[in-house]
Amino acid sequence: MTSTIGAETSAEWRQHWPVVLAGAAGYAASTITVYSSGLFIEPLQDEFGWTRAQIMSGHSIASIAAFVGAPLTGLAVDRFGPRRIGICAVILICLATAMFGLTGGSIWNWRALWLPMAFAIILIQPSVWTAAVTSLFTAGRGLALAVLLCGGSLSSIITPPLTFHLIENYGWRAAWAGLAVFWAFVSLPLILLFFTSAKDQERSGRTAVNQIAITPKESIWTSGVLSLRYLQILAGAVMIATVVVTLAVSVVPILSSTGIDRGDAAGIASLLGVSAIVGRLGIGALLDRMHGRFLAAACVTLPIVGIALIVALPGSIPAAAIAVMIFGLSLGAELDVIAYLTSRYFRTEHFGFLFGTIGGCLGLASANGPVILNDVFDRTGSYMPALQAAIPICLAAAVLFLMLGPYPDRAETTDKTR
Repeated sequence: MTSTIGAETSAEWRQHWPVVLAGAAGYAASTITVYSSGLFIEPLQDEFGWTRAQIMSGHSIASIAAFVGAPLTGLAVDRFGPRRIGICAVILICLATAMFGLTGGSIWNWRALWLPMAFAIILIQPSVWTAAVTSLFTAGRGLALAVLLCGGSLSSIITPPLTFHLIENYGWRAAWAGLAVFWAFVSLPLILLFFTSAKDQERSGRTAVNQIAITPKESIWTSGVLSLRYLQILAGAVMIATVVVTLAVSVVPILSSTGIDRGDAAGIASLLGVSAIVGRLGIGALLDRMHGRFLAAACVTLPIVGIALIVALPGSIPAAAIAVMIFGLSLGAELDVIAYLTSRYFRTEHFGFLFGTIGGCLGLASANGPVILNDVFDRTGSYMPALQAAIPICLAAAVLFLMLGPYPDRAETTDKTR
């Protein structure tokens, strides 16, 4: 049995590894603002006098749009395939990033520039990239998702120091354009050449490899979207994203507030990507061998250790480095586990809609988490109260995942997963 699964996994990888590579590049491009925004806070404050919460409010605009539009993107992925959506999304997000260099002195000008970004974020949801993998991989799905999502981890290694270098040497306005050009050059050629899915292959007349992906679909209302299990996954995902993504986005200002030099903080922030890759690949391999709900519960409790280190040892570079690596492990596992659980508890024919809806909620939580965090700083002069409040959120998410129960039989309909 094990040898059969291993043979199936090897066959899937031999045939579809270029899709995973292209999807990783697309997902990396989708994280441009996630890993760069924190480094623009101080330059924008210095030039315009805005508060940190005001600067991060642009993320809220984008997240609200994504919350509303992500399920529609998921439906479009299920209906038309992810390839065309992914190509348009990468082009749009690079253009919207470059436009931030046009920021004027009014906070409303800054917020208006987030409207094009909001539209791009609606289209570049994780469901676009993960839907391709779930349609083409079955036996090796966990590892394939992990490798794809390592694109975000690579971005977290590259983007913070690249952003710091561009700001310091060319100014913050040119830095936005530099980031856009870099990620367009890295991602677009790979996506144009290799990114596809079972649905795209079916549309182009090629044989789809995963029959599940082209099975006639039931109504979305019978997909499991209203089931208790789906709501548990959704709630747990929102809780952990609120904590982990907020920490990732704000790690430079958090560490700087404890007395660590801003340049050192940017260097430490790059450790997020290294540890996220380890977390993603490790969890991806384990997901194909162990039950995902136990892995999810373990991963969502990891940030508690990192938070404890920062709170107990403020200003310590070794403690900060360890904490950031712990955050990276959790960040690396978070989206992989949620995508995998969604594909295992529910039928893959509805994956785009179901995971797209989760993605919209994650975007809302991820964008507003930094706003709340920085509002706490504006009010108290410290990030510590917000960090301490994150601990019970992590524990509650772990409980929700543990309560999911065993996977349903693959032959069952989604009605039986309720």
